[in-house]
Amino acid sequence: MEVEWRADTGPLSLVRRAASTLLFARKIDKSVKRLERQLEEETSDEEAREERWEQLHRANAKATLRHIVKYKGFLAKFGQGLSARDGNIPGPYREELRALQDHLPVSGKGEVDKTVRAELGRAL
Repeated sequence: MEVEWRADTGPLSLVRRAASTLLFARKIDKSVKRLERQLEEETSDEEAREERWEQLHRANAKATLRHIVKYKGFLAKFGQGLSARDGNIPGPYREELRALQDHLPVSGKGEVDKTVRAELGRAL
């Protein structure tokens, strides 16, 4: 029997999750900008450049998945949506985020409604 997951929707929890997500997004952004600067300074061939981007996207995608699994809620739903869209995000993100399709704990409708109201400030 599968245990239902319950979100921690208290005000402090929501602030902590939001702050952590913003800091995480900043870290990802910095890593992308750092690689852009490095590649501008280098004269490597196109294949080597693509490999560097692939490595960065793979590392960032794995970190993104860990962050989403830790905080669940809206982030999990957003990640599930991204994993189902071809062409919108780099391939490594889609591949990593596909794990969200089947590997998250189940939440009942009441728990989902409560979490949505807490996170968005209103019902859907």
